[in-house]
Amino acid sequence: MPAWAGSSRGRSAEVAPFADRRLVWYKGSTPVGIDWSTLVKVWVRQQMAYMHPDHSPMPFPVPGWMWDRERGQRLYADRLAFVQRMDALGLDGLVFTEHHFGPNGGLTPSPLIMLSAAAGVTRHVNLVTLGVVLSLYGHPVRVAEELAMVDNISGGRLAVGLISAGAQNLYAYGMAPEHERARYHEAFDLMVRAWTDDKPFAWHGEHYHYECVSILPRPLQDPHPPIWTVAASTESLQWAARNHIGIIASGNIDDSLRLIEYYRRFAETECGWAPGPESVGIAREICIASSEGAAKRLAERVLNGDRSDIVENIAASPQLVETGRAVRATKTYVYRPAATTSMMRGGRSEEGIAGGQFLVGTPASITERVLAQQAACNAGVLVLRAEMSDLPLDEVGDEFEIIARDVLPTLHQV
Repeated sequence: MPAWAGSSRGRSAEVAPFADRRLVWYKGSTPVGIDWSTLVKVWVRQQMAYMHPDHSPMPFPVPGWMWDRERGQRLYADRLAFVQRMDALGLDGLVFTEHHFGPNGGLTPSPLIMLSAAAGVTRHVNLVTLGVVLSLYGHPVRVAEELAMVDNISGGRLAVGLISAGAQNLYAYGMAPEHERARYHEAFDLMVRAWTDDKPFAWHGEHYHYECVSILPRPLQDPHPPIWTVAASTESLQWAARNHIGIIASGNIDDSLRLIEYYRRFAETECGWAPGPESVGIAREICIASSEGAAKRLAERVLNGDRSDIVENIAASPQLVETGRAVRATKTYVYRPAATTSMMRGGRSEEGIAGGQFLVGTPASITERVLAQQAACNAGVLVLRAEMSDLPLDEVGDEFEIIARDVLPTLHQV
């Protein structure tokens, strides 16, 4: 019986620890297994915003008349060229997110389609979702099938990141916040069993019903691709620990440490396993340049652009204010003091720079900060976002060229 088999509502308790799995990587064109605990991997988070050239700030939701067909086609072509550039530079992972109706991430309502497109134009880089908003999908079985296809097409380079639906995505799909978590968790159990059960099975849960589930193809990675989540609430961290799911922590270094320590402590005391660096990552924004002055000027462009183009306008959207309040009512943060303000102390802001989430500097200074944070958090994955505000994609690529040349070699030797 496969390790994930059990009741029709989920997996058995005999789950192999996440830390025991290896991810396929490459030397030249030869696939090899890499022990995640031997190096710090750098994943490139892509924003994939849609900004109308003649309108700022952008509204939420973005009206259809703002979509420029020729420009949209060009943006996707430029994206695939960027993806190929990251692959050639030797970055460890490319991250695709899921967003609906808004300018932020406006080009990725479906990370699954972007994963498939990226698989066709890359050879080495791992393909990561952070993530699939699983609760929004009417048929988790189809998600399992399509992710398995990507894993096969890419040669086992898929890492599956799952996230809870925030206010923007809940509003777009008309889902009540109080129903989201139950749908998400049941969909996860069903998806994993669909990947791993060797025999057809029936599924009758609270939200999904199937007389028969027996998918093809199965994932290339055995038993399935590694699974991650971007988690912050107590409920999400406990769920991730129970299911041996890796976590990516955001926020300033103090917030990240509290989150990671709570996750590790709960996993060890309540779930019987100890998450190592291969199960923990930290997410950071970055502006890197050859001099401190140039890096600071780049950061000022990002901060000023975000204020006028994306962040504040979406946060103030009347359609999202009430939904966001309802989402927050479903979550608690017992590990974190001042829960209502803590997440405001990071991100792309002056406080984010001071708190260590927004990295601004030269390769030498940023490498020093990253190594210190990695050691403090014992994290094996670093998710970096340089694509912010209205920075042109070629400039973002230039930043990652600096990272690949002057930062990545040191991180790969840790």
